[in-house]
Amino acid sequence: MPGPFDTRFFATLAEVAARTLDAQDSYVETARKAAESGDPEDLRAARQALDALPAVQRDRLLAETHRRLATDLSAIWQQLPGAAPGTRMN
Repeated sequence: MPGPFDTRFFATLAEVAARTLDAQDSYVETARKAAESGDPEDLRAARQALDALPAVQRDRLLAETHRRLATDLSAIWQQLPGAAPGTRMN
């Protein structure tokens, strides 16, 4: 079962792809669909589409997505064991 990080990852990846790739690139919509639905088949399709991208594009997308998630305190907080949703991060 996909977790909340899967949808956060693909939502961030879709944002990065929308800014990086050609506006007509189908990957942007594939990643958005995976993020919105969280359906395992949509997540799998997005992963396979990501793997099919040229290595230079894929690496650039993943590097920027990683940078954004690594500097997003709410994404980090969400992954901590026992972190209750809606609580303060202190």
